[in-house]
Amino acid sequence: MSPSLSNLPRGVRRLFRLTRSRAQLLRDLDDEMRSHLAMRIADLQALGMSEAQAVEEALRRFGDADEFHAYAERRAAHQARRLALLDGFTAWTQDVRFALRQCRNAPAFTALAVLTLALGIGANSAIFSVVHRLLFAPLPYPNGNRIVMPMQTDARGVASSTLWPLIEAWQARGHTVEEIAGASTDAYAIRPDGTVEMIPNASVTSNFLHVLGVHPVLGRSFTAADERAGGTKSPVAMIGYSLWQREYDGRTDVIGKTVELDGFAHTIIGVMPPGLTVPMSPNPVPDVWEPWTLKAQTEGFWVAPTAFANLRPGATADDATRELQAIAAGLPDTVQRGERPRAMRAQDFLDTRIERAIEVLFVSVGALLLIACANVANLLLARAWTRQREFAVRIALGAGRTRLARQVLTESVLLALAGGALGLLFAWQGMRLIIALRPSSLDELAQVHVQPVVLLWSVGVSVATGVLFGCAPAFFAGARPVGDVLKGETRIASGGTGARRVRSALIVAEVAMSLVLLVGAGLLTRSFFALQRMPLGFEPRGLVYEDVLIGGPRTGDHKTMVREEILAHLRALPGVTDVAIGAMPGQGFLGSGLETTPGPDGSTVRVQGLSTIVATPNYTGVARMAVIEGRFPDPASLTAEWKAGRPFALSPEVAVSRGLALRFWPHGHAIGSRVRQWEANAPPNTPPAPWVTVVGVVDDARMPGAHGDLRGLQLYRLPHPLMGDVMFLIRVARSGEDAAPMIHRAIAAVDPRLVVRPPLSGEEYLRDALAPSRFAMALLTAFALLALVLSAVGLYGVIAYSVSQRTREIGVRIALGAQPADLARLVVGDGLRLAIVGIILGVAGAVGATQALRGMLYDVSPADPPTFIGIALLLAVVALAASYVPARRALRVDPTESLRAE
Repeated sequence: MSPSLSNLPRGVRRLFRLTRSRAQLLRDLDDEMRSHLAMRIADLQALGMSEAQAVEEALRRFGDADEFHAYAERRAAHQARRLALLDGFTAWTQDVRFALRQCRNAPAFTALAVLTLALGIGANSAIFSVVHRLLFAPLPYPNGNRIVMPMQTDARGVASSTLWPLIEAWQARGHTVEEIAGASTDAYAIRPDGTVEMIPNASVTSNFLHVLGVHPVLGRSFTAADERAGGTKSPVAMIGYSLWQREYDGRTDVIGKTVELDGFAHTIIGVMPPGLTVPMSPNPVPDVWEPWTLKAQTEGFWVAPTAFANLRPGATADDATRELQAIAAGLPDTVQRGERPRAMRAQDFLDTRIERAIEVLFVSVGALLLIACANVANLLLARAWTRQREFAVRIALGAGRTRLARQVLTESVLLALAGGALGLLFAWQGMRLIIALRPSSLDELAQVHVQPVVLLWSVGVSVATGVLFGCAPAFFAGARPVGDVLKGETRIASGGTGARRVRSALIVAEVAMSLVLLVGAGLLTRSFFALQRMPLGFEPRGLVYEDVLIGGPRTGDHKTMVREEILAHLRALPGVTDVAIGAMPGQGFLGSGLETTPGPDGSTVRVQGLSTIVATPNYTGVARMAVIEGRFPDPASLTAEWKAGRPFALSPEVAVSRGLALRFWPHGHAIGSRVRQWEANAPPNTPPAPWVTVVGVVDDARMPGAHGDLRGLQLYRLPHPLMGDVMFLIRVARSGEDAAPMIHRAIAAVDPRLVVRPPLSGEEYLRDALAPSRFAMALLTAFALLALVLSAVGLYGVIAYSVSQRTREIGVRIALGAQPADLARLVVGDGLRLAIVGIILGVAGAVGATQALRGMLYDVSPADPPTFIGIALLLAVVALAASYVPARRALRVDPTESLRAE
């Protein structure tokens, strides 16, 4: 070691030793060991020992040389790994700095590449946010993906609640669940004076929060003692986070205060986390939470609660379903014939049309990202041509092709990361568009934002994208012979024939994927317009629907008087032509089932969970629905029941929809037949409901896109005087949307104790029904048009690049007398050939891909010829336009200048 280095501290000298190789370190160590051994032998000989004795004694004192050498070798290997890591990090930082300089030196190229990638990655991240919220993690709780709801499903997949005995048996004997909690929700509370007030509330078991995996933000949760005392006059309660902030200003001294619900004062013991609601419940976020026992009995009827099971780690919903069905087999009274218990996740309650639309959109943005990658790969391949001298010089100076490929990949990954960063901004704005277009069944999308998992997804997609589109340029970097490049050879394109074929293949793939997306968007568009023209069975335009809760004294006379007063006020309004009691067509109470009288063989036909509409005889006239057979139930039949001393009797006459009549009586004879209500969850020994007579068949109310919805099976009954929830259907001469505010104010002014929900116009009702189809159509069309633009830009770039590389050839052709038309056909023909190949492959792919849209289409075939032909012609025109500008540039080539330049 030099004197200057020997004066440095040992730690600093060790850094300098890192620069030596492993073999050098081992040689130096052997030399140092031999030097020390020779010095020790000389010292021992100076003390009078013979040479042999001195060597033996020196070796004994020195120790096991082989063991020390092995230790030194391990240390040298460790230092070599540190050196390699340091070299790799140094090389990587050099690559990054060089890549940044390259991007800075080509701002137009960098901006175009980053923008292209940002569009693809941004769309991908936005749709992934939706997919994650609705399909991967719909319940935003720590245990959200382990929560299932035990339900009973029929052959059509329609779910209904499960009886308590089956839940109890599952809790006792199940091995797939840890515990089961229950909940019940309501949106109203009754004051002591009979006033009904909108107060979202919920009753839950004491283990409800534990099953969800959350804790109160303040105070404590319910206990088993609170659950047992739930029926006393001084129960405890927890309040929602929004109520805590709104009414108590978020004060911590709220614990111990009281809140009133249903006329009782509840002592506040805790505050729920923000946004917490009952899973899979359509009701709003509760403001007040009460304790409740899962097994409740009221007036002799078992209350079927909403139960939630927390799966054990490693167990799946399918495992729980199999176990639930095995347990139900031993409890035959808990499952109706033709039904099967099922452990359902939150994802399983999603509308199948929405689920399929989201899946299609996710695949679509994947294709869009591939198109963006193909475009950027073409840009990088073209740019590699301009850098061929740089690559040749670096190879001539000793750089390997692997080193060049790593440099190109570093540049592509940096571009992708920059595109991903900009894409997150696009994703944020894209989510605002998705939220604005969302159907009413996806209101939870209003709370979707770019979560950490989406950020990780975007980073992963960015890196994978950078590697994907950087592979081709990295493969062709430095592929040309160094001598040809340095001698100025320019007749061979970048990377030779292989690079040209890769660029052409990428363009063909872009055109094919664009055609698939455009065909899908075209089919959805045609289906959407067909849905708007479909016969509905009623006239929604000019209808207004109002739902009113009547408070005050709980007597039939009072409720009847209020109903009649509301009807009188509504009929007196200007522009109102008629008013009926009844729900919007197709929207009734989904509840109990219906069965027919036994046939000759003793069998009955049953329908579970059909929709019931309580309506007055003029309902069909207001809704403009056709009575196909018979008549609407006569109020006189119900009055006769009351006079006979049966004040709680329901209408002895009913009408059914055409679909329900075909289900029960496929060969006709519905009029005069008898049916009765039946409860799937009724406890044993419950007396059967009375038989009623079918007196009319009403045309079906068909809503656009409602495939297999149970609300298509309607039962019509007359209103009962004790009915407190009254639905009014109003027909106006003008737009229902314009008249709705006036109608709402008129009803609210009748009685201050009324709870009047926001009105629903027929036009809005129709838009909500069309919303799922419009949602999928709008987003897929936007992505398809973006893919078309990217494909057109890519095709233009390839043709323009080809013209620039063939300048000398074009100059020779012009010098030899080639006509402008011949040159135009030459250039445009190249573009059209690529487009036609892409169209052919795209049509073949679209025939299979559009089968995934079958359940989303109406009156349109997945292989609709006009759509395929129209999209193919559109792509051909776009390809022609993309090739036209390079063709004009070729016509302006000066043969003298092009030949002189060569």
